[in-house]
Amino acid sequence: MIQITSRFYQKVACPRLVSMSEEDNGNIGRIWIRVGSTEVDLTGSAREVNDSWLKLKEQDTWASALSKIRTARQDAIEAARQSINETGIPERGSAFRRLLENCNVYRTGDVILAAIHYLRSVEKEDDTPPRAVKRLIGDSGRWTDAEIEKWNLSLYINRMLDDSSSRGRPALLAYPAGKEKNRYVVVTDAGRDHLERLSS
Repeated sequence: MIQITSRFYQKVACPRLVSMSEEDNGNIGRIWIRVGSTEVDLTGSAREVNDSWLKLKEQDTWASALSKIRTARQDAIEAARQSINETGIPERGSAFRRLLENCNVYRTGDVILAAIHYLRSVEKEDDTPPRAVKRLIGDSGRWTDAEIEKWNLSLYINRMLDDSSSRGRPALLAYPAGKEKNRYVVVTDAGRDHLERLSS
């Protein structure tokens, strides 16, 4: 579990994971982060906090904590893949549903992103037309086929491809080289980070 709290009274350069709020109460900053049993609490001037954060990121303890998060996520993917191999495709829906519930994925766009990630990482598919993504989501049993049919997958996918230009955020999806169709999109590092943040 990751918990992050930050408060800056003047805007400073800060890590991507930490959100900022501005108040007119002076030049005091604080970052508080908990990753598992590791806790970080930095307080001081905005510059001191920023310098301390940069030093902390270079330490082995912080790198180790992030590594544990990635390992836990990979273990969950491996468990889902093993479940599919042992019990067959009918279990894919319940495995995907458990992934959604365990990772706090509820919004439509996030569900679609998680489905693409699941199809690429667990089932090792590289060609997933919208009907395949909808089928996986339907197999989870959380939505009816009629509900899912109303979702405009192409619109959601295009938004996640265009985030970098239209919203100033990194794109969550990208086309592989030479395959510029939505059925081939892959989850970017930013997309995986986004799913990790949802599960924290």
